[in-house]
Amino acid sequence: MNFRRKTSNKNLNTINKQRLLKADRLKGKQVIKELFSTGKKFYASNLTIIYLPSKKNAVGFVASKNIGGAVKRNLVKRILREAYRMNKDIFKGLKVIFYARGPLKFKKVVDIFKRFQEEK
Repeated sequence: MNFRRKTSNKNLNTINKQRLLKADRLKGKQVIKELFSTGKKFYASNLTIIYLPSKKNAVGFVASKNIGGAVKRNLVKRILREAYRMNKDIFKGLKVIFYARGPLKFKKVVDIFKRFQEEK
């Protein structure tokens, strides 16, 4: 028996466009170090967005230990990943690191992204 829900190709195409692929992640200590040292910074309450123009989109997520234990830090990174995935078009043509320094809510992150888009 097959219990998988049937989806149309149309739905699969829209889902695949919104995915956060491993190829989209920032990799390499040197790249991340360079971004932290020379990148432009956008400060919001508990979130800093560090970015540089690039031909290929790349993204990284960092959560400070000030947030709390591993469970809370992972929750914040999950929220950031989901908010980024739904608003990828804002960060087109940029290498970005999202540096969370305190607890965040999804709605607040989306508002910060929109402010970033206006000021960028």
